[in-house]
Amino acid sequence: MDVTIRLRRRRAFRRYIDGMLLSLQRFSFTERTLGLALAASAGLLAGAHLFERVGGLIPCVLCLDQREAHWTALALAAAGLMLARAFKSRLGAASAVGAAALVYAVSAGLAFFHIGVEYGYWPGPAICAGGGVDISVADLAASLNEAASGPSCEEVQWRLFGVSMAGYNLLVSAGLFALTLFAALRETRAARHFKTGAT
Repeated sequence: MDVTIRLRRRRAFRRYIDGMLLSLQRFSFTERTLGLALAASAGLLAGAHLFERVGGLIPCVLCLDQREAHWTALALAAAGLMLARAFKSRLGAASAVGAAALVYAVSAGLAFFHIGVEYGYWPGPAICAGGGVDISVADLAASLNEAASGPSCEEVQWRLFGVSMAGYNLLVSAGLFALTLFAALRETRAARHFKTGAT
C-alpha cells in the first residue's frame, strides 16, 4: 500500500513539473526574464529581512540602499509581467526589462562600492561611520554630516566562503543586469524586425 501511494505521489509530482514546464514555454523570453528578476529580487529581499529579523544583523546605510534597488527592480518586473500578460504589450514588457537592467546596474555599482568600503579601498559616506545622531530642527544642517546610528559600513557582519552579503549582491545583480539587458536588446530587435516586416 505504501508503494502505491508513493507511485501516485511520484506521478502527480511529474505531472505538476510537466505542467509547469509547458506553461513556461508559453511565456516569451522577456516574460521569463522578468519572472526570474522578480523571483531573484524577492528572494534577496526575503533573505536580507530574515538575516535582520531572525539573525539579528542590523543593516548599514549602504545595505539599505541596495535593498531599495531590489525593491525597485521587483516593482518593475511585476509591472512588466502585468503589461505583457494582461495587456499583451510587448513594448511595455521591453521597457520594463530595460528599466530593470538599469536598476540592476545601479545595484551592482552600490554593491561594488560597499565592498570597497568593507575592504578599506575607499572611505564610505559620513553617514556610514556608525554611532549616534542628534537631530534637531535648529541644527539640521550640521547633523547631516554626523554619523548615523547602526553599524559601520566597514563592518562585515556575515560571510560565506569569504564573501560578504554585498559580494553576493554584486554577483547576483551583475548576472541579472546581463540577463535583463540581453532580454531588452533582444525584444528591441524583435520589435524593429516586426515593424520593418509590417511595412
